[in-house]
Amino acid sequence: MKTIKKRDKTFAVVIILICLLLFAAVGLTHKKGDTVLIYKDAKLYKQLPLNVDQRVDIDGKNTLIIERGCAYMQYADCPDKLCIKQGKISDSSRDIVCLPNRVTVRITKESDTDAVSK
Repeated sequence: MKTIKKRDKTFAVVIILICLLLFAAVGLTHKKGDTVLIYKDAKLYKQLPLNVDQRVDIDGKNTLIIERGCAYMQYADCPDKLCIKQGKISDSSRDIVCLPNRVTVRITKESDTDAVSK
């Protein structure tokens, strides 16, 4: 039976610490958002609050639902429906993209939006 050497234990602890640091770094970069930005043809189509439940029709081709601090694509007339399968978003870590209809949905902080628009 093999015994675990001190060097192996140290290596395992170092690897675990590195993983924890990376996990924390990724978690800190995700900004909890308060604004939904909808882009159509790479131009800002609508800017909406994330805390107001609503249904948004995007040119009759996509339907975005905003509820309980999340946004998700409920309907799309594109053939692959990948934008629907992307699920709910609530922070800046992911976007919803519908390539055939050229729609992008992004979550951001109001202060970040103001800084970009000024």
